[in-house]
Amino acid sequence: MNIHIFVFRLVLEVFILLPVSSLANILLEDFKLVKEIFREAGFDVDQDASKINDRVLEAFVRLLVEREESKEKRKKIIQALRDLLKESGNDLYHKFDPRIPMETVPLDERKSSFREVRKGYKLEEGIREAQRCLTCRDPRCVEACPIHFGVPAALKLLAQGRLEQAYRLSLTYYPCLGIMGRICVRFCEYACIMNEIGFDPLAIRYTHRVITDYVDKSKVKLSPKPPIGKKVAIVGSGPAGVNAAYHLALLGYSVTIYEAANRIGGMLKLSIPEFRLPSNIVDEELNILKDLNVKIELGKQVGRDISLLDLVKEYDAVFISVGAHKPKKMGVPGEDLQGVIQALPFLYKVKIGEVKKVDGRVWVIGGGDVAMDAARTALRLGASQVKIMYRRSRAEMPADPEQVEDAEKEGIEIIILATPIEFIGEGNILKKMKCVRMRLGEPGPDGRRKPEPIPGSEFIEEADMVILAIGQDPDLSFIKPEDGIELTKWGTIKVDENLMTSRPGVFAGGDAVRGPATAIEAFADGKRAAESIHRYLQST
Repeated sequence: MNIHIFVFRLVLEVFILLPVSSLANILLEDFKLVKEIFREAGFDVDQDASKINDRVLEAFVRLLVEREESKEKRKKIIQALRDLLKESGNDLYHKFDPRIPMETVPLDERKSSFREVRKGYKLEEGIREAQRCLTCRDPRCVEACPIHFGVPAALKLLAQGRLEQAYRLSLTYYPCLGIMGRICVRFCEYACIMNEIGFDPLAIRYTHRVITDYVDKSKVKLSPKPPIGKKVAIVGSGPAGVNAAYHLALLGYSVTIYEAANRIGGMLKLSIPEFRLPSNIVDEELNILKDLNVKIELGKQVGRDISLLDLVKEYDAVFISVGAHKPKKMGVPGEDLQGVIQALPFLYKVKIGEVKKVDGRVWVIGGGDVAMDAARTALRLGASQVKIMYRRSRAEMPADPEQVEDAEKEGIEIIILATPIEFIGEGNILKKMKCVRMRLGEPGPDGRRKPEPIPGSEFIEEADMVILAIGQDPDLSFIKPEDGIELTKWGTIKVDENLMTSRPGVFAGGDAVRGPATAIEAFADGKRAAESIHRYLQST
């Protein structure tokens, strides 16, 4: 079938519901548009559609998004093109297949098990999903990713079954592809051009995971540069610190990580539940630091066991990458009652086996991933009822939509536009929450509409446990005036464009600079800091 017949059939499908008076003009207009796009994409419209190749298809989609404002019309055009490709025997129609779903643990098993919920793609599923990539000329996914991961290149290698090369490519960005294949917030997927034409975006996060699930890592050897005789100290072993250590070690630096906890990994290891990120995956991927001879000082807290000034004197450079672990308080009456707890300490105690059982009615306050983790954890520990309360609307919940969907499937109810204003107890024991309904007012400094209480809308809820998950701040109390490190008005570390602080040779990144951020943003800061430290030490 050639393009002339396709275009004629297409415009009839797209505009058949329009009034006859306007149909002729629009038919002519869009007939010209589609033909012009094909010509600009380098395809002769007199040819059969079986001759359309990847390059032409990518150009057609890109130009269609640029030229046609209506997303609905774009979708109808691409749907008709998909049908044409299929009828012409051109396998490129698979580019517009639905996203391949990932198998999950049955719901009845989830509620009592910390087994990882998502089972991962089978290798053939991952390859098929990767083959959907259009390999865009100007990939939006790469631009949207904080670390600018080479998504199209990785997908192309996976699509060809070249797992070792795909994994080796990932190591140029970070050593934690399996971790990010489970918890990344998917800036790349939201930016995928498939969204612009009404089709499912590529399951990029899932494809990252399938690479690490099936690659033989023993065949992928690292090649660090010879030691160059300079030492770097890293404060904190979360994503930013880990990635900085990794890249600096590859460059030949002697690296020592100082970690206050007795485990490496920061929140990756200490608070994200097993059903979302198994500890063995974190351990396996962070073991790469040992292979690079990175020294790790566990249980050694800067500010308690060693001062920042001591590190500055002992090392050629220092990178501060402490995470946001200090929970925020609501500041309402009754917050100190027994039964009102913070989410991160709760999740940590569950991880180390200190908390094994939860009873009664549990409320989680907040709308982010930590709130979802806490609620789903409480459910698995035996709570008779788990509900989440969030003060804004559902559309503004910062949690990954996949997490929200999982929570609701597991039976967790989400109450929006409401917040506690008092915790009520008998003696010192929590029994109830006094709450108020909220409405969204004018946008605040962050662009989100501010929640405002509705007068007279107060109500009471029974509660045996309340878990607060309203955010965290980095704890920078170890930084002393004599350290010469300037802070911002928000209490984070002030840095320049190279992530250097006000003290030469001391760098900072991740939550310590951004405030609470995502793992991929922290990984990006770690890589960027390593590059900046390298330039600095090469010039001194």
